[in-house]
Amino acid sequence: MLRLLNPADKAEMLALVAKTQMFEKEEVSFISDTFENSSGEAIWFGAFQNEQMAGIAYCVPMEMTNETWNVLMLLVDPEHHRKGIGKALMHLMEDTLSAQGKRLLIVETSSTEDFQTARSFYEAIGYSKQGTIEHYYDDNDHKVTFTKRL
Repeated sequence: MLRLLNPADKAEMLALVAKTQMFEKEEVSFISDTFENSSGEAIWFGAFQNEQMAGIAYCVPMEMTNETWNVLMLLVDPEHHRKGIGKALMHLMEDTLSAQGKRLLIVETSSTEDFQTARSFYEAIGYSKQGTIEHYYDDNDHKVTFTKRL
């Protein structure tokens, strides 16, 4: 089941974030605060398998643009990788934003080998690589940007 997340989902969402071990303690705290204090425009999506959260996606509008949005998080429980959950969450996000008249979705990711699967995933679901900002996240860790017209 796919749906928008609500405040009652916070504990389960944070448990999934912690389970992935992708984030430092301060990043988990930031995610918690962001979820709790999201502006009315930010949208959080969840994927559930057997009534348990299996994935999260989060996007926000880009300031000073005409209906451009940015995916800030796409996270799937490692036990559910390669089952179509990430793709389903991205399609739900795209459909939701498109229905609201939004026109462009941006995804930014790392250039490191650890993120090769993510980069391949975005290209496989129709995102176009637009460019790279070298040494953005750290020395030799570049930001790779993808977009998709809605």
